[in-house]
Amino acid sequence: MENVLLSVRHLKKAFGDHAIFEDFNLDVHKGEVVVVIGPSGCGKSTLLRCLNGLEPIQGGEILLDGEPVLRDSPSITRMRQKIGMVFQSYELFPHKTILENILLAP
Repeated sequence: MENVLLSVRHLKKAFGDHAIFEDFNLDVHKGEVVVVIGPSGCGKSTLLRCLNGLEPIQGGEILLDGEPVLRDSPSITRMRQKIGMVFQSYELFPHKTILENILLAP
């Protein structure tokens, strides 16, 4: 796992009986820029919400620099400093630039 900044292992997430992820794996290496794209409803927002601790996961683990990211620990703050999100259902601030809006992301 040399140079791996973010590692997602065997992520499991479901809403009721509807499985979103059953065995999702991802490695992001230091220096990489990752863009999550896909059709509506494929799990992009759910993945980012899981990574940021906004959605609980049912299984697997998320590691930042090899350390587990837990919803109620200082590691989640470090994760949130690395991942920016602009939510689909919220308005951007019209008086701010694109960069300023992105920097306000949780």
